Amino acid sequence: MTPRLDELLRAAGDPTRLRILNLLRQGRVCVCDLQQVLGLAQPTVSRHLAVLRHAGLVSDVRSGNRMLYSLTPADSPQMKAFFEFLQQCSCYEEIMLKDSRLLESMLRQGGCTTGESANEMERIAS
Repeated sequence: MTPRLDELLRAAGDPTRLRILNLLRQGRVCVCDLQQVLGLAQPTVSRHLAVLRHAGLVSDVRSGNRMLYSLTPADSPQMKAFFEFLQQCSCYEEIMLKDSRLLESMLRQGGCTTGESANEMERIAS
């Protein structure tokens, strides 16, 4: 079922949730990496992720005791337009640029998300 535009915008209309969506543009990310970048407690990050998941903007998969989150496929015109809008606008928001640089740095240094073996990540992705 295609989410309604007002539901998408309501879910994304929180500054923290916009930051999360921006980070998930980089691919599948572990909730603990999101916590570290955002500087928020795990329950707070999980609550925001639940709102985004309920709106159909993100999906999750369990890998051992970790939860990995990613943007859902843009399978409707509304979702595609929303994700394109996010991509085009995030480069003008200093906090989003800072978040992206921090996550990239963490992942290069072996963040939780990169702790997965290549085979495991491929298995999860399929």
